[in-house]
Amino acid sequence: MKTNLVVNDTIVPLNPFTQRYIGNILKAITLSLGYEARKVNLCIDQDDLRLYADDQEVPIKKEFVKLIIESTIKGILSPLKGIFLLERILISSTE
Repeated sequence: MKTNLVVNDTIVPLNPFTQRYIGNILKAITLSLGYEARKVNLCIDQDDLRLYADDQEVPIKKEFVKLIIESTIKGILSPLKGIFLLERILISSTE
């Protein structure tokens, strides 16, 4: 699994374990919302959260769902070196 992470327009290098870990979490989130995908993209910024499964946007209507996804992702990323302020997050993961 290949996972790319960009935080505040800066590419954050990820080791193989971290790529798989984050990628599997993104796949689990997407699957929980009823979408099975080989490619998952997530964009979080100050105003919005967008999730894509195989380039198709996954509709997230409930604010609670957006909040739990955002807090989960920010919690996962918080221990990574060089990440201090999480204003804009882009994650792409492909099997």
